[in-house]
Amino acid sequence: MFTHPLYRLFLLLPFLPAPCLSQNNVPLESELLSFESTGAAENNRAILHVQIFEAGANEPILGATVLLRRDVDKMHGKVSNEYGSCTFIVAPGDYAMRVQMTGLKSLEKPGLLLEGGKIYEMKLVMAATAK
Repeated sequence: MFTHPLYRLFLLLPFLPAPCLSQNNVPLESELLSFESTGAAENNRAILHVQIFEAGANEPILGATVLLRRDVDKMHGKVSNEYGSCTFIVAPGDYAMRVQMTGLKSLEKPGLLLEGGKIYEMKLVMAATAK
């Protein structure tokens, strides 16, 4: 009766690890949800709108630090507002991004190519650190 392979599989399902979700389907790691070009800018600069949410709560995060680094000595930094948003207007180039907030897992995204004359929208979630 309990020897059928499907029955055994159903018995093991609760014990199998989920790759990136907790028991409540909340991401265990901070992650990039979307990054896309949404329009054209009026000049040769790149415009990046960033929106940050807390994983599980789906609430915007106020006070997260967002850093964009193009070269060793070229860094731009912003802090997210009450809507979890911040905007960068930067020279075109290949950037590395870091988002951090006390109590939440940092997110690093290298190889972020921002082309001149384009507007970009980025959404991400930040997961809580282990307690």
